[in-house]
Amino acid sequence: MLTCIIVPHYDHVPQFEVLLPELLASELPIIIVDDASPDEAFNALQQLLADHNGHTTLIRHSLNQGKGGAVMTGIRAALEAGCTHAVQIDADGQHDVSAISRFRAAAERNPQHIICGQPVFSTDISRLRYFSRFITLWFCWLESLSSEIRDAMCGFRLYPLASVNALINTSNIGKRMAFDPEILVRAIWHDIHLHFIPVDVRYPEGGRSHFLYFRDNVEIFWMHTRLITGMLLRLPSLFARLFKPDKRSGA
Repeated sequence: MLTCIIVPHYDHVPQFEVLLPELLASELPIIIVDDASPDEAFNALQQLLADHNGHTTLIRHSLNQGKGGAVMTGIRAALEAGCTHAVQIDADGQHDVSAISRFRAAAERNPQHIICGQPVFSTDISRLRYFSRFITLWFCWLESLSSEIRDAMCGFRLYPLASVNALINTSNIGKRMAFDPEILVRAIWHDIHLHFIPVDVRYPEGGRSHFLYFRDNVEIFWMHTRLITGMLLRLPSLFARLFKPDKRSGA
């Protein structure tokens, strides 16, 4: 396995400055995909990374595509660099970087699985955000006819690059906030197994969310509409999957 880290970034330089030393300590190559941040933020990001040219690669989108679009760009860049696996982690410092070693150990045992973070939230999560996640999770169970997905929204994962890139190339996956849940549902449709690892999630002081209430909720609604339609078309194969012997080795 040759593993790297992919960080989708949009105007999170102060938070990423705190996160970067922890990522560098993992001794994995880091691909940062800047999703058309304002020039001031991008210039600050360039300066921050200037001393780490041997360990980091910075890619910039000329037009904002959304978090999912940034992750897709990172996946393609990682494959071109010869990597077989990639850790996706948010730039805002929500996730416990120390869990990367557990992700990698699980992937060593089951290299074709997607290793997913299952959040353990601190008390600073809002009730609206907490219960909204369960609504999305319920729809994902319906769309996959499976309870294999334990959390659909956490952006801390380890992907097997070849199979996930093939999935991206053959599916019209949403490029914004819908990316994280949609790719898991489609992975189940394509018989890519998931493995979940509990990870601490915190909301750092001064952190900002780039979730746009109207636009992103419309995209998520449209995603669920497409996935429910796709589920109905795949009912025979999904029912067959329910009765198929589970050959996983228990990551």
